[in-house]
Amino acid sequence: MTTYDPNVFFTMVDRDGRLYQQVSFYGWRFEVPLQIVLGSAKMGESYLYWHGDQLYQHNVTHLSANDAGDAELQQAAQWINSPGYVDGDAAYARPIPSRCLDCHMTYVDFREPPNHYTPESMILGVSCERCHGPGRDHVRYHQQHPQATRGEHIAQPGKLPRAEQLAICAQCHSGSTPLKGQPFAFRPGDAVEQHYVAADPEAAVNLVHTSNQLTRLAESACFEQSEMTCTDCHNPHQNERGNRALFSERCLKCHESQACGMSESLGPSITANCIDCHMPKRAAEKLRFATAEGNVFPPLRDHHVRVDEEATKRFMAALEGG
Repeated sequence: MTTYDPNVFFTMVDRDGRLYQQVSFYGWRFEVPLQIVLGSAKMGESYLYWHGDQLYQHNVTHLSANDAGDAELQQAAQWINSPGYVDGDAAYARPIPSRCLDCHMTYVDFREPPNHYTPESMILGVSCERCHGPGRDHVRYHQQHPQATRGEHIAQPGKLPRAEQLAICAQCHSGSTPLKGQPFAFRPGDAVEQHYVAADPEAAVNLVHTSNQLTRLAESACFEQSEMTCTDCHNPHQNERGNRALFSERCLKCHESQACGMSESLGPSITANCIDCHMPKRAAEKLRFATAEGNVFPPLRDHHVRVDEEATKRFMAALEGG
């Protein structure tokens, strides 16, 4: 990855199955290991490394290709400066606070701020326990009671009241709000306000973490006028990303295709993609990555479900162009 300064560039190295970012800074070279990956790759991936018991972010992030379906929004996969890093620098000194890991991992023992942890305690990925609660007591009970048929000491989110179901998702999908206490303290059945500062609906714009989905969804008429939850559209146990036809099928469980203003123009094909008109992808000024060629603003899916005339015009123009 080049920068505006020809004396500063980065090389991604795969050496015997170990990955590094190699930094060239005015003739001085050093390597930093890629030890932890953060991000789903929907938008991109960032990388972390350990320095003793302290966790830091790498200078370089990978931005995924974007299939927005509009030539103005399409973005090729590329290496870029990590969000907030200045192009032409090689800092490698951004500490990773506990709030980041509280969403990106299942658990790690947080020792002291800003970024001291117990490395061997880390449970990577977002596993079952983030939605169902800690499993130790559940496993221990059923080992001791093998004939028991009802799950004990474990939550079944689908059987919780709507607000408590939404709170499980809201841990990480209602805005990057500060923690009120220790990380990883939330348990299914808790109110999200017990553990996190409430998200500000007025500030519910596309941010770097793409974590405002529930805040934006809550502004939608279909959310306000029903008992819908996140899992009415998303199956948390399946990777359904990008499957517009599948998500559109779920829209049609509540909506009639004939009610759409474009149904007469598009006919039956309208049922294949409700998403790009009613939940468009848009770039946002607050989400930018610095590159040698200038800032990149990747488009993100807006979860405010609505009639969007601008998105509809783009969608129809893309159909005509195709």
